[in-house]
Amino acid sequence: MSIDTRLLKIGAQIKLKRSWKLNQPISLAEVEAIESKYGFQLPEEYKSFITKIGNGGSLPPFREESCQLYPFKDGHQLNRLHEDFPLTESWEWDTDPEFCMDDPEDSEKWKRVQENGVLVLVEETVEGGQTWFLIVSGPCQGEVWERDEGGVLRLPGCTFLDWVDLYLSKKLTPYTDQLFREEKERQKAGDPLTRIRGLMAGKRWRDIRWNPPISLEAVRDFERRHGITLPEEYVTFITEIANGCENFPAANSCGKGGIFFSLEQLDCLPNLGKPFYFTEDTEEVRNSLMNYFGPNAYTGKHPIWSSLFRDLPRENPLSPVWACEDYSVLWGALPFATYNDDKPTWRPQATQPILILSAPFRGQVWHIRAARIDPENEGFYQWVLQMLEGIAC
Repeated sequence: MSIDTRLLKIGAQIKLKRSWKLNQPISLAEVEAIESKYGFQLPEEYKSFITKIGNGGSLPPFREESCQLYPFKDGHQLNRLHEDFPLTESWEWDTDPEFCMDDPEDSEKWKRVQENGVLVLVEETVEGGQTWFLIVSGPCQGEVWERDEGGVLRLPGCTFLDWVDLYLSKKLTPYTDQLFREEKERQKAGDPLTRIRGLMAGKRWRDIRWNPPISLEAVRDFERRHGITLPEEYVTFITEIANGCENFPAANSCGKGGIFFSLEQLDCLPNLGKPFYFTEDTEEVRNSLMNYFGPNAYTGKHPIWSSLFRDLPRENPLSPVWACEDYSVLWGALPFATYNDDKPTWRPQATQPILILSAPFRGQVWHIRAARIDPENEGFYQWVLQMLEGIAC
């Protein structure tokens, strides 16, 4: 379908949409004068749209507030439009182990991604909102990409008119959500230990202090003395990669970073060989633990520890690896890390991940918190990957 035919179709659709309020088109002569001044060429679809349909205007919201399609006009924002946009694939700087904003080269790369060859179309004002931009210069010239606070997402082959079509049909958000999920699946593909090693080697996490691996013989001795068999992923990690660490990235860690305890530090736990409290792996059990609403919701005034576990004995003396004594009622679980996120003013008990040692939840990592338990159904490798991606919480 030719550009003119598509414009006629899109223009007719826009006229039927009361929530689309476009400005008057800009003249072709004015556009060409600006192109000549800054030394770039606008993608033909976009140039035709702003000169024949409308040059910016008000669009329906993605969430609550209306969005503005920025008009094309002369200004300082065009100074780097002639320089090539540097990427050909999506880039999530939030989780890129090789990216560190403190590195001058990385900082310059980030700046080029924000400015080179980029014409912003729509920018949400809400925190963490999406920005849609058109690539004017570079290998992906003519495509629309999406940017948020964590990275940029390529919409492969999505031209400006494709983007408008998706916006008009309210399919833009589902489309980009699907692309994002596919990107995450590609990142997860392959051997998790290879991915973990790659993340650990990246300069992004150079401040983490890793312990050397422990011998398999020492692990088996630990298991014999406690009458347990540790989950395979955990054993492989501590014997082949690292036996814990300090200062891993953790949300709200008060600047201290998290601690991933060594196996030796966990030797003090007296109840590892006893069965875990929950013995049925059902949705009913999980939902009861994540009770956020209603009169029986677990809150700071009604924590799970003083209701469900009120009558269970706490460790005495308390093993130093537990973030607080209430958590010690969870026998048959390894409190292998702490996030150091305890703040006396509003969070008197720190968040702590536990590795469950007995069936039916064996090998799962759950999170225990001041008021409740989150049975997140993730394996140990998944926890490590999330920790190294900076999203452990």
